[in-house]
Amino acid sequence: MARPPVAVEKAAMEDSPLASPRSRTVTVGGRRVHLLGTIKGLLSEQDLVTEHLSKHSPSAVGLHIGPQELKGLRSVIDGKVRSTYLSSYEKVYALKLSRFGEVQVPPPSLVGALRWSMENDARVIALDYSDDEYDRVYTETIGGMTLIRQSLRLKSLNRRKVRSTTPEAFCLEWDSWVNRPSGFRRLERKRELHFAERVRAVAAKHTPLVVVLELERLDGIISSLREDRIPEGK
Repeated sequence: MARPPVAVEKAAMEDSPLASPRSRTVTVGGRRVHLLGTIKGLLSEQDLVTEHLSKHSPSAVGLHIGPQELKGLRSVIDGKVRSTYLSSYEKVYALKLSRFGEVQVPPPSLVGALRWSMENDARVIALDYSDDEYDRVYTETIGGMTLIRQSLRLKSLNRRKVRSTTPEAFCLEWDSWVNRPSGFRRLERKRELHFAERVRAVAAKHTPLVVVLELERLDGIISSLREDRIPEGK
């Protein structure tokens, strides 16, 4: 059965950093959902997220992480955890991103969203796969040879020259690098479809809703909200 039409509009704030394609409003099932694409790790994103949340005053905030990651983020904010693991790819990403500003972990965008929600009694909802679900989808999608090739690409990525002149462009450039293998592109597409389904479900129960997403997944998620659910095996 066809989904209800999804209307999309860009933020209309000409004198604000929110006046960009990074901030979108969609109507899902007759309810308005505010989507914000963020750059993972960049310290300046925290203020952007806080401004966005203060503007819309949501009753619920959706985050681009899974339930276990949300639990870990709470532990960091509560001071129970003082160190965060970074993969080799994440370390290279952070190093290259740092030319555009200070980089921190956990991502300041998520820290800002969680802190704002705690201070304003907004419910926080993890939208990504759980660890077990992600492991299943990853195993189904990524072949052994693809995984081996990806591990061998790390050195070449480390040496690769960044051509982007803005953090937004770099974010998309990096995504095109790491997801060049078709298996990883399929994996991210499945995540986008999953996000879209979760946004539909959450929007039916909570309004207003603000969703903090990875910038590189924003367009794909909006596209997924416009179409029927595609079986994950496709």
